[in-house]
Amino acid sequence: MPAEDGLRINIRFATAADGPRCADIFLHGRRAAFSWQPEDRFGLDDYYDCVDGEEVLVAEAGGCVVGFISVDAGERFIHNLFIDPLWRGRGIGSALLREALTLLRGSAELACASRNAAARAFYEHNGWTPVPATESGGDAEPLVVYRKSAL
Repeated sequence: MPAEDGLRINIRFATAADGPRCADIFLHGRRAAFSWQPEDRFGLDDYYDCVDGEEVLVAEAGGCVVGFISVDAGERFIHNLFIDPLWRGRGIGSALLREALTLLRGSAELACASRNAAARAFYEHNGWTPVPATESGGDAEPLVVYRKSAL
């Protein structure tokens, strides 16, 4: 599947062997996306906890995993989308979102931190629409929930 810049990428279901690479992408991506949080708040093992019980798709370019997306099919919810910083801006995230929507066969939702302006702009550029806010409890990070129907 070509990405937006013509780069040839392969999207497939993740295997256990992809775990360490995905964990590394996840760790560094979260530290960048949540720059207001202390770096030591995030660890490599967080990846495994956050994708437990979910379908994980990876994007490969040149035989190397460069990003992933995790989906809770039962909830029709995309929980994680992370791309290696060296591979951003090449359409890989958009391709993973399209593949996740195809997998979910209908509408899906996702959420991102309201402070994460780059992620919000990315989702809106890809046609995701914010849904009305619901009350969040206590000390929870304010989130924006987005929805989109499959193409």
